[in-house]
Amino acid sequence: MEDKLEKRLRRREYRYEREQRYLRKRSELNEVLEEVFDQQTLMTLYELMNRRMIRDFYGVVSAGKESRIYLAKDSEDRDLAVKIYLVVSAEFRRNRLMYVVDDPRFKKTPKDFRDFIYLWARREYKNLEAAYESGIPVPKPYFVRNNILGMEFIGEDGKRYPTLIEVELSEETYIKVYEQVMDVVERLYRKARLVHGDLSEYNIFILPDDKIVLIDLSQAVHVEQPIADKLLLRDLKNISRYFRKHGIEVEEPEEAFERITGRPPLIPP
Repeated sequence: MEDKLEKRLRRREYRYEREQRYLRKRSELNEVLEEVFDQQTLMTLYELMNRRMIRDFYGVVSAGKESRIYLAKDSEDRDLAVKIYLVVSAEFRRNRLMYVVDDPRFKKTPKDFRDFIYLWARREYKNLEAAYESGIPVPKPYFVRNNILGMEFIGEDGKRYPTLIEVELSEETYIKVYEQVMDVVERLYRKARLVHGDLSEYNIFILPDDKIVLIDLSQAVHVEQPIADKLLLRDLKNISRYFRKHGIEVEEPEEAFERITGRPPLIPP
């Protein structure tokens, strides 16, 4: 009963977002942005606009406690998703430190929380870049400056595509989507050398042709990091739980882990 209620609420929220189209012009943005972002973030944003990496800046696509995503266009008239991390609390660093420690791509972990957020944005860019170049269906990354990340907008006519939680699919389509998700998790691990780390029905876009796109790779970790195995098994359990709930026969998470990595998971006593 709760699952059905949650799905109805999610679909209602998605319809509301589609109806609330904003398309603010830059002359209207200053006051709105200054209510949300600090001066350094605004300076970075205007630098990107002056350099034409962002040509037009529109409304909010999604908003959370730690970041906001805006629709924008670049100088080539491409739709962008511009993700801006809020520089608001040192708690962000504490909650995210485990994903950064022992990342072979970044030698130092900043103590200052603003510098840590800048590092976090660079990590997400690097994760997207590695995945995209390996043929994984993720948004194409375009740029990163301080706490601002620009990437491909996954949608059309300024409207994002729905996530898996926001749609109701046929049994045949759920099977098709499940197979895609499992294939992508394996290729992400073997080709991009990454584990998503936070994979669920909330961060998988469903396109009109029932293809998928993974989003929110900020917490993705390199396979060499000590936490990678734990996160991979958690991702696989999340996937199995969701699709099993929809009546789909799924591979056991531990078996999928062994097939993907070539070794059984180390299960603590």
